[in-house]
Amino acid sequence: MAAMQGSAIGKPQFGPWLIEQVESGKYEGLCMIGNDIFRIPWKHNSRRDLGDGDVKIFKAWAVVSGKINEHHNDKAKWKTNFRCALHSLKNFEMLEDHSKDPDDQHKVYRIIRPQKSQPWETFSQQIIPTTSSNYYETPYSDVQSFQNNTPLQDQQLYTTVQQLNLPALCDLEISINYRRTEVLKTRLCSPLVQFHYQCDPSELRGQPIRFPSTEGLIDQKQIQFTKRILDSIQRGLQLEVNQYGIYGFRQDKCKVFVSTSDPSEIQNPEPRKLHQNTRELLFSFDKYIRDLMDFKENRRGSPDYTIYLCFGEKLPDGRPLERKLITVKVVPLICREFHERAQMEGASSLRNENISLQISHNSLFDLINSLGLPSVA
Repeated sequence: MAAMQGSAIGKPQFGPWLIEQVESGKYEGLCMIGNDIFRIPWKHNSRRDLGDGDVKIFKAWAVVSGKINEHHNDKAKWKTNFRCALHSLKNFEMLEDHSKDPDDQHKVYRIIRPQKSQPWETFSQQIIPTTSSNYYETPYSDVQSFQNNTPLQDQQLYTTVQQLNLPALCDLEISINYRRTEVLKTRLCSPLVQFHYQCDPSELRGQPIRFPSTEGLIDQKQIQFTKRILDSIQRGLQLEVNQYGIYGFRQDKCKVFVSTSDPSEIQNPEPRKLHQNTRELLFSFDKYIRDLMDFKENRRGSPDYTIYLCFGEKLPDGRPLERKLITVKVVPLICREFHERAQMEGASSLRNENISLQISHNSLFDLINSLGLPSVA
């Protein structure tokens, strides 16, 4: 049925379709790892450990392009058609080929975009603040390496934050929860943040945030499992903020999963695991601004801007966030500010068709009488 539907509605353009799939986070191993740089899982068809997830993106293109009708169960053909479509376009450039890597077979591509200003850049000329030099006073033991990866200082980015009283680009609200218990909440401004637990201070980069101990928790089973996860975290995870977005860099064997949508509202949850020692885009400022503009024009619902990180357990997986042992919420405050301003200007996710107000009382006095409570004369 899905195959017939794909051919019936017409074949989409491969380039825009692929970018949409990369940004969706629905495919294991298919994700942005830098500005306009993404990775594609590329496991050889002859491997015994080849699973459905390894060919999911190839099959998806076969479905929407109609090729699935010709090759119902031919994984090699799906991959060949995908590769041909990818190589036929000039706006995708292969940077690295790790398809023969024994542990993690993948390829890295770059999106070559036309020379025009991006939505975030256009927006920033008006009201987006950037990071002033005093945010770089945090001591880093590897400053040059960090600046090579994030050229915030090198660019002539001027801020209007003081005039408009806006948060800075790297102004973050961070909270850590152990199941339903909030064990830490802080606000900081740093282009580099490192979540860690047991790590030599000399190995830390940027603003360190240490996971709290389990002291104060009551449930013994919870304490036991939480400690097991914490004991597997050394250097943990780095967050990097630049003008393009927020990136994650997982440094330990402890698996970390990420979602940029409220896990409780995802209908078909597919966990997204961050790869070890790989810089991956968690949140795109450009995409957020595009979504925010559409939100203001009533073309879509409210855009998401909270990053949910889960250590040691899959996320999302259909279970409520408050049942996870260790979760981290990261809110870029500049996005919250613009979201609130959009709402004050009339933007709303509410529509008349999905609102059914149940009101039967005209006043608190009427409500009290309906409950049979004694009234005051």
